[in-house]
Amino acid sequence: MKTKIHTVSKSRAVEIAMNHNCVSREIAERYTNSELKEVLKQLKLKANF
Repeated sequence: MKTKIHTVSKSRAVEIAMNHNCVSREIAERYTNSELKEVLKQLKLKANF
């Protein structure tokens, strides 16, 4: 059985990073794509941007 890989849009990735790192939306929106992807990697999610 294959495990489904969940993909996340950039706006959703910002929301997840906001909650995961306990920062405001303004700070999370300034994250680079690689920083957002690193947060998603820790949660075993895949970026779709």
